[in-house]
Amino acid sequence: MTRKALIYKILIQIYGGPPTDDRDISDDLVNVWVNEGVALAAKQNYKEAIQIDGMGYINNSFYATYSGLSIISDTTDNLCYKLTLPQLPLGIGRNEGVATLKFKDSNGFVSLTGIPLSINQQAYADNMPVIPNKIMYWPEGNTLRMKSALQLWNYTGIVKMVSAGDSTDLHSTLLVPDDYIPVVTDYVSKMLLLQRSQPVDTTNDGLDKS
Repeated sequence: MTRKALIYKILIQIYGGPPTDDRDISDDLVNVWVNEGVALAAKQNYKEAIQIDGMGYINNSFYATYSGLSIISDTTDNLCYKLTLPQLPLGIGRNEGVATLKFKDSNGFVSLTGIPLSINQQAYADNMPVIPNKIMYWPEGNTLRMKSALQLWNYTGIVKMVSAGDSTDLHSTLLVPDDYIPVVTDYVSKMLLLQRSQPVDTTNDGLDKS
């Protein structure tokens, strides 16, 4: 399902019929809530996996691979590099937000995956000798930091991470399994109905509208 199709479906629910051009809820506003709805759906999928299988994981349909990510030196630490992620990884599990990190050189060779660390593990690793030819990494916000004796600025990063897809293109595919689309729809509809129920303050008198 594309983002545009889901947005149209949600607007039909909100307005009780096909949305008109003079509506007060725009496609872009719905799209903002869709991103949060996808995060909620992924977390529910993670919890249900624990209940059913006894271990937490995310359905593969939530993942996307981003390549060609530029790597630069990170001056906050020794032997450290960083790249900017296309979006903040979802806060699911310890390392599920960013599943794998690989590197590609100018000849097209793709490396084995790096070693993921949590923040607490990173503190321990910082006091250990650097492992030759191994790259450790951990996310901080939308930055992925890496530590290695290798010179990584000659490579680009390939990241597989939980993602809702390209939020800037409404015609892009929404990375949500069909059975979790109702979770996104329900969340977005509730948020939009709550917003519509709020009184609009049309006077600038410094008082809240009630």
